[in-house]
Amino acid sequence: MKSKVLATTILALTAITLLFSCAKQGYPSGGPKDETPPVVLGTTPPNGSTHFDAKEFLISFNEYVQVKSADENILVSPPMKHKPEYTTKGRGILVKIKDTLQENTTYLFQFKNGIADFNEGNLLSSFEYVFSTGSVIDSMTIRGRVLDAFTNEPRKETVTVVAYAEKTDADSAVALLPAGDSVVAKQHPMYMTRCDKEGNFELNHLREGRYLLLAYEDGDKNLRLGTDEAVAFLDTLVAAQRMPAPPDTSHHDTTTVDSTATPDSATVADTLKVQDTLPQAPDSVLSPASGIVPVTLLMSQIKKETQRVTKSDFTKKSQIEIITLCPTTDSLSIAPLNGSAADLYYKRNRLGDTLQVWTARKDCDSITLILTDTNLRDTLKLKYQEKKPGKPQPVALKSKSSILKGQVAPTHPFFDTLWVGFESPVLDTTRGTIDSAVRVLHLADSSISYCGMRLAHDLHPSGSIRAWIDFEGKPGEKYCFTVLPNRFTDLYGHTHSDSLHLNTEFTKIESYGNIQLDITLEQVADSLADTVIFLIQLTNEKGDKILQRPITKSQRLTFPNLKGGKYKFRAIVDTDGNLEWTPGDYWLGRQPERVIFFEKTLELRENWDMEEKWAIKN
Repeated sequence: MKSKVLATTILALTAITLLFSCAKQGYPSGGPKDETPPVVLGTTPPNGSTHFDAKEFLISFNEYVQVKSADENILVSPPMKHKPEYTTKGRGILVKIKDTLQENTTYLFQFKNGIADFNEGNLLSSFEYVFSTGSVIDSMTIRGRVLDAFTNEPRKETVTVVAYAEKTDADSAVALLPAGDSVVAKQHPMYMTRCDKEGNFELNHLREGRYLLLAYEDGDKNLRLGTDEAVAFLDTLVAAQRMPAPPDTSHHDTTTVDSTATPDSATVADTLKVQDTLPQAPDSVLSPASGIVPVTLLMSQIKKETQRVTKSDFTKKSQIEIITLCPTTDSLSIAPLNGSAADLYYKRNRLGDTLQVWTARKDCDSITLILTDTNLRDTLKLKYQEKKPGKPQPVALKSKSSILKGQVAPTHPFFDTLWVGFESPVLDTTRGTIDSAVRVLHLADSSISYCGMRLAHDLHPSGSIRAWIDFEGKPGEKYCFTVLPNRFTDLYGHTHSDSLHLNTEFTKIESYGNIQLDITLEQVADSLADTVIFLIQLTNEKGDKILQRPITKSQRLTFPNLKGGKYKFRAIVDTDGNLEWTPGDYWLGRQPERVIFFEKTLELRENWDMEEKWAIKN
C-alpha cells in the first residue's frame, strides 16, 4: 500500500516538474537587441501595377510598423495637390490617395526613412512603390552623386534632387535653359528624390527625354529653389537612361499578402519571394553592373546678404568698435559728421568686417559718424555710457605714462619678426626706423647690443598700433629685450617714461620641417598659361588653410618651417582671378570654381625635408 502511495506521489511530482519546465520554456530569457529594419512582404495592388484606378494601396510587413514624419520622408512623383494619407493597418501601411490621378502617368512613392518597426524604431532606409494609370510603367532613370564643391565630400540626406522635363515646341517657343530658368523657383518639379548618406541618388521611373537636373537643400520644404539655398546643377540637359532589367521572376508566385493574417514560418518564406519580384533599385546606384552612367553634381552656396552695420558702440572714451555684416571694401570711408576723416584713426580686422576706431579728440564721449562703402551708407550716432559697476577686480599697478603693451610669447619662432603693441595709435613722425630704440641682452653670454624699431603702417590715416623689432636672433638662444623710455608718442600726446621688458627664447631650426612641391600644370593651352591662376593651398588634416601660393605655370614651391604633423594640398582653379574660391550661381549659369586635391596626406616630422610631385590637369 505504501509503495502504491509513493509511486503516485512520484508521478505527481514529475508532472508538476514537467509543467513548470514547459511553462518556463514559454518565456524568453532575453537576447540581442533587434536592430533589423522591417521587411516588406508584399503590396496590394501589386507593386508595378498598370491601369491603376484604386484609391488606396497597402504595404505589408513582417512586423508591426509606424510612419515617421510622412511630409518629410515620403516623396511622391509627380507631386500631388492633395497629400496622401498614411495610416497603419495590421502589420502594414495603408496609403489613401486624396488626389485625382492624371491619365497615362507613372506615379512613384519613395519611402526615405519614413517607415520604422513599432518596438525598436528601426528605420527602413528606402522603399519604392510604383504604378501607372496607363498601360506602361515609365522605365528611365538618372542616377549619380552630389558632392560639396569645395571639400569634395558627399552631401547627405538633407539634399533633394529634382528634375524638370525639357520643354517642347508645344509647351513653349523658348527651349528650357540648362541653368537660370525661373521655372525652378515657380513650379514644382515632376520628379524628385533624396540623397543617401553617401550622397548617392536615383531618379527612377522617368519618361524618356532630357531633363534639367538640380540638387538643393530644400530648407522650407516647398520643392522650389530659394535664392539663399545651396544648389548644384549641370550646364547641359541630362538624357535619362533605361533602368536595369529586373531579375527573372517567372518562377515566383506573385500573389499579394493579407497583412492582417499572422504568417507562420512557411508563409513568411514564401512571401519573401514576392519581394524579389518588386522593381527595387540595385544596392549601389554607381555600381558598374547597373550599366548606368552616373552624373556628378557639385553643390555650393552664395550668401547674397545686404551689407549693413550690425553693431557700433564706444568701447571706452575716444575708442569705437563698428561691426558690419559683410567685409568692407577698399572704397570704405568714415568721417565725423562735422569734421574731417583725418580726425579719425581706424584699423580693419583680417576679415574686414570689424573696425577699431580712435578719435583725435581726447576723452570723446559722443560723436556722429558717416560711414560709406560699396552698397552701404549709414549715419551712426554714438554716445559713451559708463558700464554698470560689478564685482571689484584686482588691478595691476601701471604707470599712467605707459602707452606700450607686450606681444612676445616665452618662445618665439626664429624666422618670425618680434613686435610690440600700443594702447593708442602712435603717429608716424619718424618716416622710418627708430634707431637704438631697443636694448638687447643676450642671456647666453650676457652681451648687450642695441637695435631699432619700425612702425607698422596699418592705420588710416598714417599711424600705427604696433612696431616691429629689427633684430635677427640665433635659433635656440634666449634674449631679454628692453624698449627704452620716451621713444614713442601717441595721438593724445602720451609717451612712456618707463621701459618695457620682453623675455623670449627663439625656437630651434630642427623643430620644424620643410615641404617642397614640384607642380606640373598639364593640358593648359599656351594662350591661357599666363592667365589661368591656380591657388595652391597648404592645409591641415581637417582642411583648414595654412598657406596659399598663386601660380600660373609649372614650378617648384617651398613651404618652410612647418611644425610636425599631417598636411594636405589642394588647388583652386581661380577663373575669375579674385585669389579666392568662388561658389557657383545658378541664376548666372556659373559653376563653382574647380577644386583639385593632392592624392596624399603628408605626415611631416620635425627636422625633416619632404619632396613631392603633383601633376595638375586642368
